[in-house]
Amino acid sequence: MRVILRFLFSAVGLLVASSLVKGLHHGSFLDLVAVAVILGALNATLGMLLRFIAFVPMVCSFGCLSLFINGLVFWFAGWVAGSLGLAFRVSGFWAGFFGALVSSLTATLLEGIFLGKDARGGQGGPRHIKIVS
Repeated sequence: MRVILRFLFSAVGLLVASSLVKGLHHGSFLDLVAVAVILGALNATLGMLLRFIAFVPMVCSFGCLSLFINGLVFWFAGWVAGSLGLAFRVSGFWAGFFGALVSSLTATLLEGIFLGKDARGGQGGPRHIKIVS
């Protein structure tokens, strides 16, 4: 259920980003859910590969290069969605950059509100050690 909610939150984030960022265009909400799935798959494959290749420059830039990688993956997701016939379009790199930023912030905020502090799948704090004497 959490996975479905995360994709829905990502779709809402894409909707917010499309309304705030000039250069992003969307169709129906179902198209946005499909784009959220595409974006998740691309982040898991292409995004991780690019982060692995650019590990040293990313460390030297204190992670700022990660923002550009996210923008590239978002831009590529717009191209893939368009080629699959979905009504989602990213007009350029900077639209992808700011779209990725706005959509991820929105999705993270929604996850924090609706799924609580345990949204990332963690244990919620340190384990208590039982002392046996």
